[in-house]
Amino acid sequence: MRRDRSAVLHFVSQLVRSLAGFGSTLFAAKYFGAGGLGIYSQIIALLFWLKLPGNSIRTAVSKRMSESRLVTGHFAAGLFLVLVYGVVVSLFIIALDGFVASYVGTDVAVLLVGLVLANMLLDITRAGLEGRRQVALSGWLSSIESLLRLVGQVTFALTGALVLGLVYGHIVSMAVIALTGLFLLWDHLTLPSRADFTDLRRFTQYSWLSNVEGIAINWLDLLVLGFFVADKFVGIYTAAWTLTGFLSLAGKSISSTLFPELSELGSDERLAEARQLVSDSLLFTGIFLIPGLFGALAIGDRILRIYGPEFAQGAYILVILLAARTVHTFGRQAINTLNGLDYPRATFRVNTAFILLNLVLNVGLVSLFSLYGLGWYGAAVATLLSSCGYLWYGWQMLTDRAGSIPVPAGDIAKQGLASVVMGAAVYSLTPFVPASLPYTLTLVALGAAIYGAVLVVISAEVRLKLCRLVTF
Repeated sequence: MRRDRSAVLHFVSQLVRSLAGFGSTLFAAKYFGAGGLGIYSQIIALLFWLKLPGNSIRTAVSKRMSESRLVTGHFAAGLFLVLVYGVVVSLFIIALDGFVASYVGTDVAVLLVGLVLANMLLDITRAGLEGRRQVALSGWLSSIESLLRLVGQVTFALTGALVLGLVYGHIVSMAVIALTGLFLLWDHLTLPSRADFTDLRRFTQYSWLSNVEGIAINWLDLLVLGFFVADKFVGIYTAAWTLTGFLSLAGKSISSTLFPELSELGSDERLAEARQLVSDSLLFTGIFLIPGLFGALAIGDRILRIYGPEFAQGAYILVILLAARTVHTFGRQAINTLNGLDYPRATFRVNTAFILLNLVLNVGLVSLFSLYGLGWYGAAVATLLSSCGYLWYGWQMLTDRAGSIPVPAGDIAKQGLASVVMGAAVYSLTPFVPASLPYTLTLVALGAAIYGAVLVVISAEVRLKLCRLVTF
């Protein structure tokens, strides 16, 4: 029950974070249009690719700290490594200033350095908190950072910094929360031993590709689109992908909460308990994504119009990306389990296959679809197809190493049934409801209520979980 409560608290924190992120995207879209949002998205895409090697250190720190309840030097070792890498990549960015300016369309090298350093510092502090099993606290710090980012971006943009104000706000918010996290982890700032560095290296030598995979699913398509399509299409695509992230919060919270638990079970070789834990988690992995997919089919154009009239043309992109996000989130549970149970070589193989497939499909399909003026559809289809491969291969690897895991197919099917009922009800009302923002939000709320009511009625397992949480 403690684990369920932690997952709920983490989910609520991520809900707040996503709402703040939605506010940032909405502000950028309304104030600068799809073109301005596209420029900012390309800067952030560069950030995530440049800080990529440091991500594996974050995962290793969380993993090694979670294996023991004693204070170790793993956090301090990880902090030292990310700071060294941050300095190296900063020099690299400054040396390639001209290329960066050519890609983005403006001189942002110094700002990109600030983004990389602040983001890596924030990531390592979150890893320390999660490794200490303070997952909910880590989530709330991220939520506060998103709220500060929104305030900072609006302030900087409206006081004359324009599009670059979005970057200024991003840097300041991450730096403030990173320093707060370091203060909370003060007792872990000990002198690391050589063994601490060795422990991190042994995990990162295979797990680093898990971080490449995470960047690939979120940013590879945007990076490729930057070479083939206009900024406005990148902006619309970004808005659609941001919405899919909002609906994947349950799956992310489950992964974050289970990782330290699986790590401990794996260390004790209690695989039967780990299998049951994963099986239970699958019930809620797609609980918002599945209805979101049917909701997008019904009123996707209306939802995207919230950002502005020009965004409505991304309705079909939203549907494809939601399907991709749903498939990938289920696959991610398998990879998270493999990492938690300390099978880094298996995750290495899965992630290698996914990244190569995603890269080849993105470049191939975006260039092919661009011949017909539909390059962004190529990126969306590439993301969906590569996610399907990721799901299949990931679960194949997990089954081979941890044994067969019962999938609650019946309960997942009930979520699908409730989603169909909801989607049909909402779609039937669209001819009679204006497309303005208040009415669109009303339709969304009505759809959520219908889905929730139907699911509670037809799923005994969902009712049981809800009763346990309410009576805790």
